[in-house]
Amino acid sequence: MQITKKYNPIKLKVAQWSLRRSVKKGTNRKVKVCSLDSAQTVGILFAIDDRKTLDKVRSMLKKLQQNNIQTYALGYIPVSKPDDFYLSQKGFNFFSDNDLSFFLAPNNEAAIEFMSAEFDILIDLYSEPYFPTNYIIQKSNAKFKVGCTCESKPFDLMIDVQNNTNADYYFEQVLHYLEMLK
Repeated sequence: MQITKKYNPIKLKVAQWSLRRSVKKGTNRKVKVCSLDSAQTVGILFAIDDRKTLDKVRSMLKKLQQNNIQTYALGYIPVSKPDDFYLSQKGFNFFSDNDLSFFLAPNNEAAIEFMSAEFDILIDLYSEPYFPTNYIIQKSNAKFKVGCTCESKPFDLMIDVQNNTNADYYFEQVLHYLEMLK
């Protein structure tokens, strides 16, 4: 997936440098492989570009909740003034460009809580190309991070869907591989 959001190139370079530096210093995160059967909490991070995306994420959350897994969803809306429709959705937390620091780090309460939560599994739904969501992925305390194959490699398990950007197919693959783990 290509980056669809343009950021100030100087800010972005400084933000990327700062993130790399802080990640090198390390976090208190302990990597632990977790299967879907043993997971109790799952965080889902996604970028939202239309209402259909929200419906897909909602159905994915239902699938996980059917397995008695507590789910938390955080969505990034890559605009300064998000539509009120998104902000009124129950069971979802969102952040937008208004919730970013000068150097593009998410600084709203929901994003900070999401980063500090020790989810058994963190699933990224194609949001990695956006710097603010990549920041959350890399700073997250989740025990096991799952996402699609990408250059920055912030995941413990990367799923290669061979350029198939269909979210349903990707989520099926994530569930398939998480169920295979023991």
